Amino acid sequence: MCGCDGRTYGNACIAASAGVNIAQQGECLREGECNTNADCAAADYCFSENGCNRRGVCQPRPRFCSREFRPVCGCDGRTYSNACAAARAGVNVASEGECQLVRGP
Repeated sequence: MCGCDGRTYGNACIAASAGVNIAQQGECLREGECNTNADCAAADYCFSENGCNRRGVCQPRPRFCSREFRPVCGCDGRTYSNACAAARAGVNVASEGECQLVRGP
């Protein structure tokens, strides 16, 4: 549990006994760390080397990308022409290659 004082507590009871309210579930973020793009400045995105929905670090979005075609599947389920294009859109790479279409029953 992340307390309003910026410290991580084992649970809400421990935080309450210290007189601290809970700011969010999970560990407190260190400076520069992020869970989503909302944790970063507007020109940055939450980059994670570990794929989707993982803690990352705020990185500047690339302003320019090459036209090299090396498709990647973004964590948003969209195919991007390359990893730089995904980063420019503020999206982490889920896998190399185009996203697979999911067909319903």
